[in-house]
Amino acid sequence: MEYMTMEDEIVRWFSESILKIVEKLKSGQELTNTEAYIALTYIYSQSFEKKIEELERSLRDEIRKTREELLTNDDKIKKEVIENDDKIKRELIEYVDKNKKEIIEYVDKSKKELLENDEKVKKEIIEYVNGVKKELLENDERIKKELLENDERIKKEIIEYVDKSKKELLENDERIKKELLENDKRMKSELEAKIDEVKGEVAALRSDLGVLTESFFVSNFLDSIKEGGEKVVSVYRHYETSIGEVDALVETDKAVYVIEVKFRAEIKEVDDLLTKVKEVEKEYQGKRIIPVLAGPKISKAVRGYAKGLNVIIYQ
Repeated sequence: MEYMTMEDEIVRWFSESILKIVEKLKSGQELTNTEAYIALTYIYSQSFEKKIEELERSLRDEIRKTREELLTNDDKIKKEVIENDDKIKRELIEYVDKNKKEIIEYVDKSKKELLENDEKVKKEIIEYVNGVKKELLENDERIKKELLENDERIKKEIIEYVDKSKKELLENDERIKKELLENDKRMKSELEAKIDEVKGEVAALRSDLGVLTESFFVSNFLDSIKEGGEKVVSVYRHYETSIGEVDALVETDKAVYVIEVKFRAEIKEVDDLLTKVKEVEKEYQGKRIIPVLAGPKISKAVRGYAKGLNVIIYQ
């Protein structure tokens, strides 16, 4: 879509309005006030454009005429300037020749005065420089003396400040050292109490975990022997023997199972189980006693050792 400016829109509207007015005039219709105003504006603009064109033609003629006059006048001025330059040149040469002697005398006089003045200025400058040099040397000695005195004063003040700071730091170090020792002692006591508390919690957690593990494996073992067709006569948890406690003792119509549940079994615990089995055999004479080692983590070495001693492994 072609974009139209506001000016283009106005021109288009004005042209369309003029065409409509012409059609109405041809058909003998009466114009509205607005249409009459537009028609008069159009007639005036046409007349104004003609006057502008006439003015432009008149200006072009005047410019051309003026240009021709300027070109003619330029040649005349150029000739007069050349003639005037030659005249001025001649007058300057005559003036220089006439006043040459006076100029030379004036230059020589000025040169002499300048030389005399240079000597005078040179002398004054030397005297001034020597005076300034003397003042600077005297000032340097004074400043040097003041700086030495100030250095001694500053040195003394620094030594006093360092000694004072050193004393304060030593006193502060002793205080901090004492506070740190007291704090270390307090923290050590708190940590020991906390460790004992954690140990108690860990022991309780281990006990709970042991109870859960023991209950889980004993229950599962009971289910397995029931499925094997044996009738469970009695179950003893934490069965006491003369040499220690057994986690569980299960008596069936066919045998007595001595069960030890260990979270992480070792070879030593196989030997302990067999020792307890010998004590159980004394109480259950005439019955078959079967040792059982149960737990979630029983290594290959422990399993091999236990099987070699006819200990059942239950995982």
